[in-house]
Amino acid sequence: MASIGRFSGTGCVEVVHVRPTSPDGAARLLPDGYRLALGTDGQAQVVFALYGCGTFAVDGRRAPGGVVAEHAVRIEAPDGSPGRHAYLLHLVTSVLPLAAALAPLSDAIELARDASLEIGHGSPGDRTVVQGRVRADHFEAEWIGDPVVEPPEGPVDPNAKGVTFWLQGGAGRVQLDYSSRLRPRSTGTVTVRSDGVETSGQGAFLRFDPAVRVVR
Repeated sequence: MASIGRFSGTGCVEVVHVRPTSPDGAARLLPDGYRLALGTDGQAQVVFALYGCGTFAVDGRRAPGGVVAEHAVRIEAPDGSPGRHAYLLHLVTSVLPLAAALAPLSDAIELARDASLEIGHGSPGDRTVVQGRVRADHFEAEWIGDPVVEPPEGPVDPNAKGVTFWLQGGAGRVQLDYSSRLRPRSTGTVTVRSDGVETSGQGAFLRFDPAVRVVR
């Protein structure tokens, strides 16, 4: 069993798109024991998130910078806990030490064959453009945020609760429990292409330093 207990990133930027999906189609993506959390429109919510960090740490050991992509479906908390929860369908990262530490948890976790994240320059409040992509054996996607708005410098939330991702694998049921040092959330128009489908809508644009507990 993998021994990883935590990982973190510093100097990170994230773009997020939520794709409305039919509940019947999304439910087929979930193993038994998980229930969809539907949006206000009655649709399931399939999440495409891509973030890049200047550096990472895996169980306190420094790792190089790179990107992490998460493809997930929002769910009700299996344990009844508060907050936002999602079942992780794919996690792809270009950071080799992170991929090596997480991959034993589930086949859903892969090292990227190709990954990038490019961010335009701008001051807080300015419009800018974000472009990114990942490709792995079992998942690929492209993100375009055009335009997105640079977040304000503050106030900074030093311990913002993020999403708890759930996954099922050889290690049994596992949680990736996110918290972060977070600047105010910003938004923009985010387009995602994946699995032959392109969708666009208002998405999130974040600057943050995540800390993730791996809970078994």
